[in-house]
Amino acid sequence: MPLDHEGNTGLTAETEALLAACLDSGRYRDRDEALRAALRLLNEQECGAGGPASAFRLALDERLRDLSDPLEAMVAAAGMLGRELGAARAGYGEIDAAGEVVRVERDWSAGRLPSLAGEARLLDGFGPELIRELRRGRMLMVQDCRTDPRAAGEDRAAAWDSIGTRALIVAPLVKGGRLTAILYVHEPEPRRWTSAEAMLVREVAERTWDAVGRARAEAALRESEERHRTLFDLAPFAVIIVDPATHAVLDVNAFACDSYGYTRDEFTRLSIADIDALGDSGAIRVRGRAGMIKPGLQSFEARHRLASGEIRDVLVRVQGIRLGGRDVSYGAHLDITDRKAADAALRASNARLRLAIEAAQLSTWEFDLVGGTGSRAGPLATHLPLVPSMNFTTADWVASIHPEDQDRIERLFWAVARGEEPRFAAEFRVRRPDGSWAWVSSFGAVVERDPENDSPRRLAGVAQDITERRAAEERRALLMREVDHRAKNALAVVQAALRLTRAEDVSSYRRAIEGRVASMARAQTLLAEDRWAGAALRALLFGEIGPFLGGDERRATLEGAPIILPARAAQPIAMAVHELATNAVKHGALSVRAGRLAIHWNLEDGPGHMLHLRWCERGGPPLSGPPPGRGFGSRMLEGTIRGQLGGTVRMDWQAEGLVCEMAIPLNHGGDPLA
Repeated sequence: MPLDHEGNTGLTAETEALLAACLDSGRYRDRDEALRAALRLLNEQECGAGGPASAFRLALDERLRDLSDPLEAMVAAAGMLGRELGAARAGYGEIDAAGEVVRVERDWSAGRLPSLAGEARLLDGFGPELIRELRRGRMLMVQDCRTDPRAAGEDRAAAWDSIGTRALIVAPLVKGGRLTAILYVHEPEPRRWTSAEAMLVREVAERTWDAVGRARAEAALRESEERHRTLFDLAPFAVIIVDPATHAVLDVNAFACDSYGYTRDEFTRLSIADIDALGDSGAIRVRGRAGMIKPGLQSFEARHRLASGEIRDVLVRVQGIRLGGRDVSYGAHLDITDRKAADAALRASNARLRLAIEAAQLSTWEFDLVGGTGSRAGPLATHLPLVPSMNFTTADWVASIHPEDQDRIERLFWAVARGEEPRFAAEFRVRRPDGSWAWVSSFGAVVERDPENDSPRRLAGVAQDITERRAAEERRALLMREVDHRAKNALAVVQAALRLTRAEDVSSYRRAIEGRVASMARAQTLLAEDRWAGAALRALLFGEIGPFLGGDERRATLEGAPIILPARAAQPIAMAVHELATNAVKHGALSVRAGRLAIHWNLEDGPGHMLHLRWCERGGPPLSGPPPGRGFGSRMLEGTIRGQLGGTVRMDWQAEGLVCEMAIPLNHGGDPLA
């Protein structure tokens, strides 16, 4: 029963029976191959089974069945056919995808014609009529190329002469509507071909097509398996193949053996439960289902035990597939122990950094030089909200800076951004929402660079509100100037005291000088206790008169509202009161036990904040009037109250005791005496 150009035929009952027998034999890969075998048997029966042709066909099948190389199958089939037909040359040629060129990789020759192996020729060179027949799937038989009108012609004769052919028989293999291959037999001399020979060539062509296809499929499978095995063993992570039903280890790659410390044989005697720290297949399945990404694919973290007993953290990604008729699970296992330790260390470092930033009340900032926007976080983002927390530009930032600082800060920022300066470190003023100015200290540097040209891509840094620190520095500078000024004044007063003090003897002179210097020291102490911001009037007065009360504080009365004397007024007033107390203990109320002293004061509202202080002595020796001459005390009062503080002093020498009234402006000349 001849085949049509697609290699098929109508299936009769006889053909169906042969097909069933071929399928039951198990010798054929699929139904198509079994069908072709059934048709071949049918042809053999029609031609007379058991003859030489049948023996040839059986031998050919046996020979082709054992070949796994496609080229070996081509040359074996061609050789057996050529010898069977007593031909000069036979070969199997494949047609390119365009259907224009035939290429012969290997062929068979009896020695009377040269081999065509390795050659590629245009089909149309042999005559369009012949090639049309081949493309239609028709057997081509030419007894003499020089006389056959389909092959004759000067151009075609040259083509036939180039391959030394006079007679030929060709079986086309049309698959999927396209001429894909041919099986040819050539003779150098004219030859009359029989229909039986043509049928044999057709059958051998089909069997060769099957054998080449099978060999190529097997070769592709082997190559695929080899590629898989190579990739399997070269993978830079552990691959473990397990039976999903039992969790038994079926295979592992070399990396798994090296990582876990087992040989492949040892591994395949284990199950996943033997190496997983959970140690229980049920728990392992629950964890796998929780890590399902999609059906058949899971991803999760596990802890695996090595052969040494060490526990390692592993990221597992499992894919279920079907291989060789069974379900298996491919698992990629990446050791993430070091990564997790590094992540934990990074988290701890970040936590410490956040704690340090929060404890120091620092704010953070970043600026993307490529995108041209910045972000900031921390206390300053809340307290100084004029610049947005996200996506602010340099223009937004610079606009918030004090006009006197803008040029300096902007120049420094862009110098760092261009890589001209290594660090951004500056102190500048930033506007508050209420319009006042806060001092900010900012420090930053380049934290990301372009990998190609090393140019800065991102800046980052910290900033802190230093308004209080700057105010403290200003106060400290002012205090230093004040201390310097006071020291000079004190030395001047001491110098004057040394020069002007009069005494009958050295002992009296020493006591007078010591008392006056001690008065200055007490005033200095009061000022220092309040950081030179001022001194309480009551404490200053009691400090001066206390040493003269003989341990009886009831001898003195101090009355007045709480008043803080400016720093510049404290020492002069203390010196003045000391002189009054010295005079009282020598000549006035404090010279006798019955004497009493009353000091009253009040502060007058007004531009000068005038302090009125009244010193009144009673119960001392009667006075006959003012002393005949002006001593150091009188000159001290005049020099300090009137000359130094711009106030007034009135002395009333009443018979009952001295009354001294002082008026002192605490805001002398419009400026506080501070």
